Amino acid sequence: MAKSYNVVRDYDWTSIPRRSNLRSNAPRVKIQSFKINSSESINRIRSYLNAVSSVNADEFYNKLYGGIASPDDTFIFPFLNDSVRSFSNEYGDTFQSAFLGSIDSALEGATKLFGEMSTYNISENLGKLADNMKSADSIKSGIENATKDMSTAPGSYIETPKLYQYSQNDSGLEVSFVLSNTLNADGVQDNINLVNQLTKINRPFRKNGLVMEPPRIYEVKIPGVRYIKWASCSSFSIQLLGARQMHGNQLIPEGYLISMTFTSLTTEVSNFMDKIN
Repeated sequence: MAKSYNVVRDYDWTSIPRRSNLRSNAPRVKIQSFKINSSESINRIRSYLNAVSSVNADEFYNKLYGGIASPDDTFIFPFLNDSVRSFSNEYGDTFQSAFLGSIDSALEGATKLFGEMSTYNISENLGKLADNMKSADSIKSGIENATKDMSTAPGSYIETPKLYQYSQNDSGLEVSFVLSNTLNADGVQDNINLVNQLTKINRPFRKNGLVMEPPRIYEVKIPGVRYIKWASCSSFSIQLLGARQMHGNQLIPEGYLISMTFTSLTTEVSNFMDKIN
């Protein structure tokens, strides 16, 4: 059963009392988890079908996982990190080889055509083409001169425009905070439960000998700053802080340092900026 974990309001990450109005202004990140309900192969087929049937950008992204994932636990974490976004734009010569090859073919074909035109009579069908040209002989001459210049120059290079490379190169969003086990005795078990729940949902779950359930995926939002429609928890760590001792069959430290990195599963298009508020 899905639950809501409001760490900002209800957990001991700060000495300010729980549910105090002073916590309402604390910076936060809201993370909605989703449970994948079908196999990877079915997921991919459905994603492709949804992409084809989509009519706009919002519908496309909503349907990428919308038909195969259901909302699960919700988390509101304090956001205390400095870095919120980092990406680069890359332009490359993806089609340059093919483009230069087509130019070579065109030059070769043009040279052959003009050679034939200078040797034989131009047919009536080529008359209109010739009329629209300044001079077939001058074009042929220009090609020959250009070829001559390239053959005598120490090097040759045809400048072609670089094209944008579509890639998922946004850095992950790092979220980290400390939970204290010393501020309130009744908060220790809540901290343990949260740590265990985060660990469970970010690991695969084996249902039987053939079926494994993948980790949760997420929708991530820092109000006014960043929005990620679909993300995975690409990095997760729990560190024990301070002195620690055994309570019954549990090892209890003075606190936990929770660190998570959420990485977008899609390109973070500029459309997402309209959803940060």
